[in-house]
Amino acid sequence: MFSVLLGLFLQWTGIGQQPEYDLRSLRWGMTQKEVMITEVSPPFRTTDSTLHYRQRWFYNFPATVRFTFVNDQLAGALYIFTDRHHIRAQQHWEDYETVYGILTERYGKPSGDYSSWNYPLYKDRKERYGDAVLLGHLSRSSVWETSRTVITLEISGKPTEGIHTVVSYAKKAVPKPE
Repeated sequence: MFSVLLGLFLQWTGIGQQPEYDLRSLRWGMTQKEVMITEVSPPFRTTDSTLHYRQRWFYNFPATVRFTFVNDQLAGALYIFTDRHHIRAQQHWEDYETVYGILTERYGKPSGDYSSWNYPLYKDRKERYGDAVLLGHLSRSSVWETSRTVITLEISGKPTEGIHTVVSYAKKAVPKPE
């Protein structure tokens, strides 16, 4: 009986509950200092409104992470994938699809899913979508939303710059009361 009452008390007061994180082990509104303490290792670059970290991971994908602050409060983050598949552009597309599956499993069906074809050469050849991205013919983005966060996955490319895959997290704007 005592353990049941203790459990109810802890649940009611919130003591012992796991905090709800917005991303990583972070919550929107944390200060730069709080994020640096949570991330443990120092950032490789710091500005008044950003912290940049190398050698981080988004699941199994190596990434650079950039945290963005507004008025010293965490408002967004970017995971910029750093894996460069020099031999096969298609591997970037396959990575995109893997991350798409991870995000869909975690957040459900995306609220938006967009493909933009600048040139339709490979449009009917999915096995060449990586080449289409590299040539700048195809870019794609998908958007998921939670009660506090907008998550976007994007892939794009240019022959002179390579392929870029980015996952961004942004704090949802709170509507102002009228």
